[in-house]
Amino acid sequence: MASSSSSTLLSTVIPPAPVFFYKLRSPHVRFASLRHWYSRSEQTLEASEARLLSRLAFFTIGGKTVNSPENSKTLARVGLVDLDGDGMRKINTLVIDQKGNDFDIDKDGSIDETLNYEQLGFTEIPQTDLKIQSNTTTVDEEKNPSIKNLVMCHGFGGGLGFFYRNYHGLSQVPGWRIYSIDWLGMGRSSRPQFIIKGKSVDEYVQETENFFIESFEKWRKIHKIDKMTLLGHSLGGYLAAVYAIKYPMHVEKLILVSPVGVPRNPQNDPRYFKDGGRKIPGWIVKLWNAHLTPQLILRWLGPFGPSLVTKYTAHKFSHLEEIDQLDLHDYLYHISTAAGSGEFAITRILEPGAYARKPLIDRLYEIQMPTTFLYGEDDWMDYRAAEEAKDLMRVFVKIERVPKAGHHLYLDNPTEFNRLVIKEMLEGSINN
Repeated sequence: MASSSSSTLLSTVIPPAPVFFYKLRSPHVRFASLRHWYSRSEQTLEASEARLLSRLAFFTIGGKTVNSPENSKTLARVGLVDLDGDGMRKINTLVIDQKGNDFDIDKDGSIDETLNYEQLGFTEIPQTDLKIQSNTTTVDEEKNPSIKNLVMCHGFGGGLGFFYRNYHGLSQVPGWRIYSIDWLGMGRSSRPQFIIKGKSVDEYVQETENFFIESFEKWRKIHKIDKMTLLGHSLGGYLAAVYAIKYPMHVEKLILVSPVGVPRNPQNDPRYFKDGGRKIPGWIVKLWNAHLTPQLILRWLGPFGPSLVTKYTAHKFSHLEEIDQLDLHDYLYHISTAAGSGEFAITRILEPGAYARKPLIDRLYEIQMPTTFLYGEDDWMDYRAAEEAKDLMRVFVKIERVPKAGHHLYLDNPTEFNRLVIKEMLEGSINN
């Protein structure tokens, strides 16, 4: 339960989600939608992210909530890290440091199988204010070489807020610091103009990849992270793999969560699917090649955009509590309607049908670190592509499937997702 003082503070610092989402069937929906569209800003985007992160049980001792970060076991801060010193390119970053841990770990380093992972997920009720530092331009984490780093990267159209059900459990692993970022041009990070000059497929794919991985590399240097376990979901998994290929010296382990872009297009490689794949309608191909994105459509829709997001999130996240659905609606709408930037990468990197123009299966043999693939059992991303890639890779590879989960397996089944990621973190600690 949240204390009354922390609840009051939370309601003051983080305003509630717009009334539109609480009255989905109200006759005043159109007016509320118009108001929500008109009032959106960087401040309302920040608030929508904070509402998700404020659920985390960061400030707890012995299971009791405290209101003072000075007395907490876990310290978390979120803010914008300036890449160049001129304020033009900033990457939104969540950093979580753990002063203690709740784990019972066996002598061989394995997790106590009797541990109740439900307790390591998240609290359904916001417990206390999460310190927001929107103008953060300096990095002040203690540089301890014994601390290991887990860096988490979201997928296309997402943001670091999507991992809100995972941060607390992952942050309890002793000796680890958790980072989570919004890719440049996505989430709450800066939205620089996305300009690609390359004409050939190889040229514009490489330029697009560099837009993300070179800014990520600069972010790494600012944080002075020498080694990391790198976790990426969907498009974030694709970009994490590309980064690990180019900068293998900084990645100890790679965790690819339902990564996009692994298989070849079945129409180009009919061995993968016997029927050669489903043919994409010509009009979709034309719109795709014209770089039309879902976010662009939402911005075009103006005041009608929120209702479209509501339909999407109500379908995708119907298993969540109503308050979670509402806050995810608000967060997704805000990060989707911010200025267009990184979203335009999707049509450069992928062909219609979500197949990579330069499939990872033809590049993963260059990976130099242990790699784990995680998929949901009901995932639309096909795990068989990872099985084929495993046979071509020259490193230790594992493929795990999370039960009762789809493409957003970290949201669908956070308990099992956390368990598998923690297992990888601990195995990495043992091996090193």
